[in-house]
Amino acid sequence: MTAARPLSDKLLEGFAYSVALILIAYSIVTVWTSLTGAMEHYTIHVTLVFLLAIADLARRYGGGTAQLGVTTGEEEIRAPSRIMFSFTLLLAVGMLAAGIYFVMQAKILEFSQPFISQRDFVFGAVLVFVILAVTWLTWGWPLAVICILGAVYFAFGNMLPEALATGRTYDANLIMSYLAGMGGPRGVLTYAPLSADVIFLLLVYGGALHGTRVIDMFGEVGNAIGNMFRGGVAYSAMVASLLIGMVTGQSVSNIALSGSMTIPTMVRTGFTRNQAGAIEVLASTGSQLLPPIMGLGAFLMSEILGISYVEIAIAAIIPAALYLFAVFAGIVCVISASKTIPYKRQPVDWRLIAWIAPSFVASFTVLVYLLAYRYSAPMAAFWGLVIVGMLSVLRPKEYRATFSGVASGLLEGALTGARLAVILSAIGILVQMLVTTGAGLSMGRLMIELSAGNLAIGLILGMCVSLVIGMGLPTPAAYALIAIVVVPSLIDLGIEPLVANFYGFYFAIFSTLTPPVAVGILTAIRISNGTFMGTAWECFKLGAVCFLVPFLFVAYPNILGFPNLVAETWAMVGAFAIATLMLSASIYGAIPGRKLSIGERYAVFAAGPALFSATLFLEGAIWHALTPMAFAGWMVWAYVDRTRNAQKYADASVEQ
Repeated sequence: MTAARPLSDKLLEGFAYSVALILIAYSIVTVWTSLTGAMEHYTIHVTLVFLLAIADLARRYGGGTAQLGVTTGEEEIRAPSRIMFSFTLLLAVGMLAAGIYFVMQAKILEFSQPFISQRDFVFGAVLVFVILAVTWLTWGWPLAVICILGAVYFAFGNMLPEALATGRTYDANLIMSYLAGMGGPRGVLTYAPLSADVIFLLLVYGGALHGTRVIDMFGEVGNAIGNMFRGGVAYSAMVASLLIGMVTGQSVSNIALSGSMTIPTMVRTGFTRNQAGAIEVLASTGSQLLPPIMGLGAFLMSEILGISYVEIAIAAIIPAALYLFAVFAGIVCVISASKTIPYKRQPVDWRLIAWIAPSFVASFTVLVYLLAYRYSAPMAAFWGLVIVGMLSVLRPKEYRATFSGVASGLLEGALTGARLAVILSAIGILVQMLVTTGAGLSMGRLMIELSAGNLAIGLILGMCVSLVIGMGLPTPAAYALIAIVVVPSLIDLGIEPLVANFYGFYFAIFSTLTPPVAVGILTAIRISNGTFMGTAWECFKLGAVCFLVPFLFVAYPNILGFPNLVAETWAMVGAFAIATLMLSASIYGAIPGRKLSIGERYAVFAAGPALFSATLFLEGAIWHALTPMAFAGWMVWAYVDRTRNAQKYADASVEQ
């Protein structure tokens, strides 16, 4: 018998549902009409999303589960903390007061900025403090401390030694005006248009898919695909994680959500704990490279470059396919090399797939169609919500979504949007400092000086800086900083803006699986009970080639030009795919059909980098085609030879 939930917990959950409902309703209404001016609109949005995030925090410290809405199986029950609970209530009061004040003063501040009154300054300080505090409590101290240091540097950077100084003294009122976003989309409101006008309803749509059991269907589809192969649970885990992450757009939370199902299953079927964790991490990381959400990177990139989201989503197709093939090749070789992984079929609920698939296929098709035809993201998400809701009602009772399930899904989608809005607001402080003081340009110039104008050195420096910036940060925050610090220097080295932004975006994502922080790996080992370094090593073996993909589209920008690819690019894509399989085969010592001898492993290990080098430095499609053809022929021969030897052994056994 479960204990009765405390009244305070019910009240906080009711408050969260109320705020989420108001926020979703407001966002839907603004799809069709403008209720206020732009600054009032963005201030209302930020106020509501922070109130929702604070409600989640209050429930944590009030003794409830650490997460409202749909659960992932990894929630923690926190000991009640009266001090922290009271602190979150003060944050809610401060956010509400500051939000109401700036909505009422929006018109005045638009005309008077950057000149503000003392009262404006006080409310601005309250707003900035609440945003930094909620960031600390929601996302941990690293992001909050970085933003605090950015604000401190903005205010007192002129006092530092000349090499580090900002170069000028900024008035306190001007600093507060910029950081609090008074009179314009600056500071904490820098990315408010992105959150309010693009991302939020898309994430609510993702939550609705969860609440209407579409996520369950993804797991069954993964099982059906996995049943076709030996070690199929790894393939089913990869497919399920990709599908779930493709619509949620977050790798770490996706690891917790899908990994709680896939990792234990992989361990039970013969994969080591570290291998199971690594496969889930790489699959969830890859989901951020796939449209439509792309870890929010596509929408950020669209804002930065001033080009349509659709162009970016289409450009992402081939690089994402190369990444996924590299992971797939690694999994194939892991299974081929293992003696403990059986051919094991998993049960598949085909009726569930048949009844739930139409909800996803129809709504997702409409979503993609509307985005492709330049409708706004909120408009596309709205119709996706309508269709998935209508079709889910038409299912049989056992597959129909419950009211509580739909409500929890919508709340989870709104909470996801709120948590990401927290990131965007906090990172806006840092971005404002980098832009106003010119610190971002200074870092870029330093990179160019260190590279001495050499593109190869510049790319390696850009990779290292991007991975360091991304350590411990969510992807949107990492990419927003990389776009200011690293990307401009790459453009100065002669790389096209779209290519440079994709380069930075990929390494922002890869930072989640790169030690020493590697938040994706940390999340996975909580489920797998593997070791940090062991899982990191398996990630390296499975996905080392993935780190070469960004270098590939720098060498061949036409990769981002899908579907208008030239013949040489297609040949290079094929050559890279075969080189990937070569390296994976040499690492694990096996290919489908047979194990490799020591000599074969060394030969294949040498041939893989040689082929990759050929794709980069040798011109002409013929060079890219010869080695893949030769390797494919060798694999066919190896498989036939293995089969023939097995048949001979069977015949000899029968004769005896």
